[in-house]
Formats: sequence, C-alpha cells, structure tokens
Amino acid sequence: MTTHLEVRVKELFDQYFISLVEFSWHFVKCHDTALDIVQDTFVKILDKNIALPDHENAVKSYLYTAVRNASLNYTRHLKISEAYNLENPIQEVSDEDVLDAIISAEALNKLYTAIQSLPKGCQEVCRLTYLEGKSNSEVAELCGVSINTIKTQKKRSLELLRGRLSPSLATLKNFILLFF
Repeated sequence: MTTHLEVRVKELFDQYFISLVEFSWHFVKCHDTALDIVQDTFVKILDKNIALPDHENAVKSYLYTAVRNASLNYTRHLKISEAYNLENPIQEVSDEDVLDAIISAEALNKLYTAIQSLPKGCQEVCRLTYLEGKSNSEVAELCGVSINTIKTQKKRSLELLRGRLSPSLATLKNFILLFF
C-alpha cells in the first residue's frame, strides 16, 4: 500500500529531478554523482519519513538546500580523500605481498587459537609475557605467585604450544613449498 508521503515524494521527484541533478552538477562536476546525490536525497526523505512542508516554495527550497548540502558534503569528502591519497599513495601489491599477508594472518590466528586452548594460568602468563612484554617479576606480582611459578608456566606453555602448532607449521611449510 502506497503512503501519502510516497505519492508526494514521487510527484516531487518527477517535477524536480532534472533541475536538482543540474544544480548538484554545478558543485560536483560529475553527472553520475549528481544523479546519485539527488536520488539519495529522495530516498533519505522516504527512509526518515521527513515531513515535507505544504507550501510549494518551501518544498522547493527544502529540496535545493538538501541537495546543496549533500553535494557540498560530497566535495568536502572528495577533497579529504584526495589529500589523504596524496600523503599515502596507493602502492601496487604483488602476489607475494598478498601471500605473505595471508600466511602472517593465518599464523597469528593459529597462535592465538592455540594460546586460548591452554589452561587458564598458562594463557594468562603467555598473554602478559609474550604479547604484552611484561617481565617475569611483573607477571608474578600481578598474578600473586612466585617468579619460579611464572617460569614453570612459561616453559609448560611453550611445550604445549609447540605440540599444538607443529601440525599447522608443517602444513604451512608444505603450502609455501607448493607455491614456490
């Protein structure tokens, strides 16, 4: 069922679309972008159930103001993007870089998963010593245990991690050899 607002917006769209696109184009200098801006303006009116004024001149003023603001926001965003791209040029990414990123991400995922599978005490010691870089004495103080307990848990954690990560590392080595 079509609402009164939908009917009204359709009428306004038919009546003002071409002139609003032309108006937007003067700001954005791109016909496709101007089309998108005007369409988005009408969609926003419908989505947000914006109460449009009854007086024709007020509606016209509202539409032109909304399109002007959207066009100016677009150009501001474009300028910011261009400045960012000048400061941070996009570099071509080689297949080797992509593969390195995949391998790194997968290795870290395996490591974090393996750490989470450790007993709680070993998890905490791994997190604090290896991931946060705290010393054995700092970890002992935080956990309220002796330094020897921390050393023992670190040793136990490393043994458990080696056992859990060895199959993954073998698979990773085979994967690398397959592609190189």
